Order: sequence, then structure tokens, then C-alpha cells
Amino acid sequence: MKHLKSLSLSIMLLVLFSCSKQLEVPVEKISTDSKVLNSNNGVVQALATPANKVVIGYIPGWANVTNVTNAIDFSIVTHVNLAFFAPSSSGAMMSGGQPLYSDFNASEINYVVAKAHAEGRKVLASLGGGSPDPNAGDIAVQFRTAHRTNFIDNLAAFVTYFNLDGIDIDVEGTTLATIKSEQNYAPFVSALRNKINPLGKLVTAATAGYVNAMIPASSYSYLDLINIMSYDNGWNGTGNHSTYDAAIQHIQNFLNLGCPASKLVLGVPFYGYKPTVGTGYKAYKDLLAQYGTGMAYVDYYDGYKYNGITAIEAKTKYAAQYIRGVMIWELSQDVTGTYSLLQAVGRKINTPAP
Repeated sequence: MKHLKSLSLSIMLLVLFSCSKQLEVPVEKISTDSKVLNSNNGVVQALATPANKVVIGYIPGWANVTNVTNAIDFSIVTHVNLAFFAPSSSGAMMSGGQPLYSDFNASEINYVVAKAHAEGRKVLASLGGGSPDPNAGDIAVQFRTAHRTNFIDNLAAFVTYFNLDGIDIDVEGTTLATIKSEQNYAPFVSALRNKINPLGKLVTAATAGYVNAMIPASSYSYLDLINIMSYDNGWNGTGNHSTYDAAIQHIQNFLNLGCPASKLVLGVPFYGYKPTVGTGYKAYKDLLAQYGTGMAYVDYYDGYKYNGITAIEAKTKYAAQYIRGVMIWELSQDVTGTYSLLQAVGRKINTPAP
């Protein structure tokens, strides 16, 4: 995902297939007010994310973990995914109480877990990433039959030791291609679920939304949530890397393959590129600091292509109506206050289905 890791609000009407899986884009604007008046101090605040929806925010270990965690509005964020972790060549995940091959240390993990659990929210460890530590073991090898049980036992011990709520599998690129070609993805996910689900732990996945880079459909039934990385599209191209239309198509790709809408979570980016996708990466907060609030509600500014507040609200509204929720890459790139993209998510995650 995510080592690097506009909206033209042209609402299109998708043709409704006779099967119930075809999405319909809402034509009319929903006027639901997603804010409530706080009775204690009169401040207008976003409503909490409904119990049947999720907002998943990634925190990368290379960020200031404490500051990012302290800034999280847990009335909106329901799950925090810590990115990333990788095993050793022997499948080990930690040594001496510290994670191996991760930018996180034990105290940072414990800090996030304590803060999130105090708010009744969940924390998962995300495995892999777009650019795993080159010194780590090959995750594709750990998915193989000969190594699978040992690796899964180590993952179970890892989530138990840190009181985590599950494992998020984020294998991509050539690693995912190898796992798929060896037909090891679904068997691994199934075995991992059988091991940690009885412990009350989740198994989720992050995946691209275009067909050639998607996780296999045979794995859907073993996953609690599937985070669609609907960004970084059109690599090396000059267009916006995360459009509304692309998001709708990516969701539809999973539905066409039989994935339940209740498992799908739409990934949105808190960053942009200039001049081409993959170059000139800049966080939303840095764009805002550089250009001021004029860039906050649009998707293109001075050559940068990104998702502003309007785009994030539109995508969140759609996700709230048709699938399970929204995923954010990543929380350290946001700001607090009026121009926060997380608050934009919070304003629309309560939108009812039409």
C-alpha cells in the first residue's frame, strides 16, 4: 500500500443488473445533517460512527506515533491498523518482547492499544506493506504449506502478547503475485482465521481494486473486512490517482466476484502527487500548509492531484450507503479542526441507505 503511499462529482448512474450485486449510484443528494449539538458545551460535533459501519485508519510506524494517536477522534475511527510488520526468515514476529522488522517498538504498540481500547476501539497489526523491510523474511515463503503453521502460531502469539485485535494482511505486488500463483492465499487466510478467530481476533486484508492485483475471490469468506486501496491508480500517469468513478468501479469489481458488500471498505488517500502518479508525493497537511485553505475543497491545486474535503465526503457518503465503511491511508497526513479530512469522513459516515 502504502510505502508511498478531482473529484469530479459527476454522479453516474450504473445499470442495475438482475443480480442484486450491482451497485446503484445515488442520483439525489441526501440532506441528512450528520452533526449534532453537544449538550454540554454547545459545540457542533460529528456524530459517532454507527455500530454497523467502520472507519479504519492506518498509522505508519515511521510517523510520530504518540502524537498521531493523541489526535485521533475515536468517535469516528473504529479500527486502527498499525503499519507495518514483517517476519524473519524463520517466521518469527518478535524477539525479547520487541517486534522484528517494524518501525514500531513495543511501547508504541502498547500506547496505541491502550488509547484505542479505552475508547472501545480495535487495533490490528498490518502485515507486509508495499515495500517490506528488505532484511525481513519472504512473506510468500511463510504462506507455503511447510512454513504456514509455524508462522501462524507466531502471529497468534504476537497479537496475544500485545493485546491486539487481529491481523491485517497487506501483501502486494510481486509478493502477492507469487502467493496467488502458488495458490496459497486462501489456504493461509483460512488457517489464520481458524487459529485466531477463536481468540476473538479479526482477520482483514488490504488489496488493490483492479482485477489483476486483487486478492483471490476464494479468500473472501475467511476475511472479516476487505480494505480496497482505491488510490495510486494510473501509475506514472498525469491524472488524479483516486477518483470517485474509480472507487465505484473498484467496489463493483469485488461485488461481481461475489464479495458481500458488508465486508468491503473503501480506501481513501490523505495525500497527492505532482506531476505524475508516483512522483512528488505530498501529505494533505503539507499541501494545506503550503497553499492555504483554498486547496481544501478541490482535488487539483498547482499541479497536485489529491482528494480534498468534497471528494472525501462524497466517497464516504457512498460507502456509508452501499458498503461497510471507509479506510484511510493514513492518519498522520491529516490536520485537526475545520479542514480535517477525518472530520469530513465523520460528517458523512452516518448517511443512511437510500
